[in-house]
Amino acid sequence: MAKELSYKPLDDLGVNGLNTQSNPATLDPSWLTKAENVVIRESGRIALRKGLKQKVVPTGTAIASLVEHRDQSTDKIFASYGTSIYTVDFGSPTAAFPSSGADVKHTVTGSSGNWQYVNFNDRLNVFHESIVPQRYDGSLGVGSKWAAYDNAHRPSSVTSGEFKPSCGMGYYGRMWVGGVAEGKDVIYYSTLLDSDDFRTTAENGASNGGYIDLKTVWGTDEIVAIAPFYGKLVIFGNNNIVVYDSPEVIGSIALNEVIRGIGLVSRDTVQAIGDDLVFLSSTGLRSLARTTEKDKLPLQDLSLNIKDTLIRNIGNSTNVKSVYVESEGIYIMSFVDNNINYIFDFKHGTPNGAPRITTWTFDSDREPASLAYTNLYGLLVGQQDGGLAGYERYFDTDAAAADGGGITYTDTSYTSEIQTVWLNLGNSVIAALLKRFFMIIEGGNGATVCMKYYKDFSPVSSDSTCVTLSPVTTGTAFLWGETTSLYGATTATHTHDSAVHTASATYRPVYGLKEYRMPLLGSAKHLKIAVDIQSNGFDLSIQALTLLHKQGKIR
Repeated sequence: MAKELSYKPLDDLGVNGLNTQSNPATLDPSWLTKAENVVIRESGRIALRKGLKQKVVPTGTAIASLVEHRDQSTDKIFASYGTSIYTVDFGSPTAAFPSSGADVKHTVTGSSGNWQYVNFNDRLNVFHESIVPQRYDGSLGVGSKWAAYDNAHRPSSVTSGEFKPSCGMGYYGRMWVGGVAEGKDVIYYSTLLDSDDFRTTAENGASNGGYIDLKTVWGTDEIVAIAPFYGKLVIFGNNNIVVYDSPEVIGSIALNEVIRGIGLVSRDTVQAIGDDLVFLSSTGLRSLARTTEKDKLPLQDLSLNIKDTLIRNIGNSTNVKSVYVESEGIYIMSFVDNNINYIFDFKHGTPNGAPRITTWTFDSDREPASLAYTNLYGLLVGQQDGGLAGYERYFDTDAAAADGGGITYTDTSYTSEIQTVWLNLGNSVIAALLKRFFMIIEGGNGATVCMKYYKDFSPVSSDSTCVTLSPVTTGTAFLWGETTSLYGATTATHTHDSAVHTASATYRPVYGLKEYRMPLLGSAKHLKIAVDIQSNGFDLSIQALTLLHKQGKIR
């Protein structure tokens, strides 16, 4: 008697994201063993990441830092590469980093571009290892708006020369800085509302700066970063974290807690996410999370699902940048020297309380060297090749200067890849006869999807089966440019034709769901599926996967 066909729907496929920590043979299909160049939607569906579209022609030198600053009611973007900080002009991409002009280019000898930017009291304050802090002040009026901190206003305890903190924080009415070579374990605070005056009242009657020496608090350590948290002052060292109460009233400031044995790997990985503070320690991505039941700061490990892999990456490089993209609910952490980018999705947690994780990679030096989330442009990425890109569309797009002085754009596909865990086909001793693989995909018109599979823990896969996506199309192809359109209709003076200038169309068709079928051959007790998707400029999400098989022989 013929065996009945069995359907194995992969419910909630990949909804929990990447897991490289647990045994893939015992995980359920809600986890992935590879999740490259994808994001996970609020619905739990796997989708393509957006692309990086260059807004600035590459300079050839990595953009090491980025920031948005509000200068007299005008938002400006500053970017740094080499020894200079530039005001970015997105209106003229071919000349975004002009070679002269005191307000558009500020050069600091000995700097590398790896600045920390702090917006405080209408000033932009910038900090760099072994460099005197700089400030940009749009209210200065005529002449250069850039200036170095006044060395005459440095703390009196700094007697070796210039005042050179490596990190800072503008909060609670003062500038707080640390990492000074002469006292790596001393935090200095400025006069109220004056970011570069660190003198005490005894030194200058109009000043009320000061310092806190942490030698007797945490022993031997160095300040790496400073951050506000729940009305408290958090000081990150390499190996310890110190929390102070009442930093807004200097006379009432008091030690709350010392967290020993956990420190900060990289200054630029500290991000405020809602009511939490996220940072990269030597043992993984962690958070400080307050609860109403407990007055202390319990540490939470956010990288449980990739812990060993992440620790190995930290061992290879501690040059790590980060950003929190509020509109997407994702924390991006980039190992900039290695083109390794982890995406922590905080919209939904996994069963063990960690955020969902995917990874991104980039070709041709498009990977991040710096990251910033801005009001003007959303996520901005300073790239290794010196380009400055926005997070948009579903191509990685390069820009180049045309002969006529304009900009030409080249769209480049990228490949997303997911791999399932080892799927148990129902019986540990009876093999399943493999029949078909069904995949329902939304959108992705013209994208190429290839599927291969592995049987019974073999490292050798099947040949790839590829299809070109052709979803059902609904809606009007283009509205802008058509004679029937209410917007941009073709006239004698306005000749946008949607058949020619498709990139100008405001509205594109809606691509719906479609089922794609691929054959499976042979028999197996366990199966792992790998799906590669080559982007084609359109959004795409995987809605459902189903395996069709029937019972085989005992083996």
